[in-house]
Amino acid sequence: MNMLSTLTSDDSIATEKDVIGGSRILESGLQDFTVSLAYLTKSDGGAMALNVVFKNTSKQELRQQFWMTSGTAKGGKNFYEKDGEKHYLPGFVMANALALLTVGKEISQLDTEKKTIPLYNSTAKAEIPTQVDMVMDLLGKEISAGVIKQTVDKTAKNATTGIYEPTGETRDENEVDKLFRASDKMTTAEIRAQAEVATFVNTWKAKWDGVTRNKAKGAGAAGKPGLPGSAAKPAASKPVASLFAN
Repeated sequence: MNMLSTLTSDDSIATEKDVIGGSRILESGLQDFTVSLAYLTKSDGGAMALNVVFKNTSKQELRQQFWMTSGTAKGGKNFYEKDGEKHYLPGFVMANALALLTVGKEISQLDTEKKTIPLYNSTAKAEIPTQVDMVMDLLGKEISAGVIKQTVDKTAKNATTGIYEPTGETRDENEVDKLFRASDKMTTAEIRAQAEVATFVNTWKAKWDGVTRNKAKGAGAAGKPGLPGSAAKPAASKPVASLFAN
C-alpha cells in the first residue's frame, strides 16, 4: 500500500538547495546514522508527518518529525504557493532527501506496511503497542546528517487563545538541518547538478560544528500553532530521480 503516492513531485516546484541555515542532546556537527524507524502519523488537522528514529555509531538515538503536508483545511499538500511560485514544505524537502539519498527514489514512490511498535501515549502516560504505517524501505539505511544543537523556548498553551506561547524558560534540542549521502557526503542539490565532489558538507561544518543556535524569543513573544512554517526559497532545479539510483 502506498500512502505516500499523493505527495507531488514535478518541475514547477523548486527543489532543495544547499543553504546554511528521548535521547541525549548531541553537539552540533556531522553525524553518521542508521535509520532505525520511519513511520507516518497524522495530526488532528490532517497534516502528515514522517517520524524518523536515527541511531548513530555510539547507539545514541535522535528522533525527528518531518511534516510533509499541510492539514486538510489547506488541501493536504506537500507544497505551498507564494507570490505565484510553488515551494515544497521544509519537512517534505527533508523527508524526500532522506528517501533519495538512501533508497534512490522519491518518497512518494515508497510503500508502507502496517507494523506495531511501542509509542508514547499521552492519555496512558506510557508507551503502549501502537499500529503505524512503516516505510520499510528506509529501515536500516545509512545516512549522514548535519545536526544542530539549539536552544528553544519552553511553551505553554494560552487558555484564552489556544495558542502555545513562550513561558520564559528554555530547553535544548537537536534538529536535523541537512542530509548528506553516507557514501560520499553529496547533497541532493549536488547530485542533481552532477557535481564531481561534495563541497557543501565542508561549508556546513565550517558554519555549524560545535555551535549552539539560539532560537528562543522569551516570554511575551507571539506563539505559533504546532506545525512548522515555510523555509527560505529554494532554487529551481528539475528533479532527476535516476541520478539517485544506487
